Amino acid sequence: MKKWGFLMFLLIGLIACAKPAPTPEDRVKYLGSRIRCPICRGVPIADSPSALAAEMMEVVRQQVEAGKSDDEILRFFEDRYGEWVLLEPKPEGLNLAIWILPGLVLVGGGIGIAVRLKKQRT
Repeated sequence: MKKWGFLMFLLIGLIACAKPAPTPEDRVKYLGSRIRCPICRGVPIADSPSALAAEMMEVVRQQVEAGKSDDEILRFFEDRYGEWVLLEPKPEGLNLAIWILPGLVLVGGGIGIAVRLKKQRT
């Protein structure tokens, strides 16, 4: 009996964690949120009011409908506009510092605080 209870608990947990497959429009919105608008600069094309951003969203929509992967679509825009068009830089080269530096600052700050507190106690 305990075995069936455990299996039911596991099955209910799996069902609760299951996510529906993303629709093509969900993918278009997701990709549009990762591509920078060339006119608005700091705004993703999904949120930009510019005509160019609307055209870029239409290109994303067409490529999603054509069955291209997310990486292929992002690479398409990167090839045409350069790496700056990606709102999330790739963690390689100089961009690696952007990914690592916040963690190093946090760890360094924690160590600095710990050392200072230890000195104050003695």
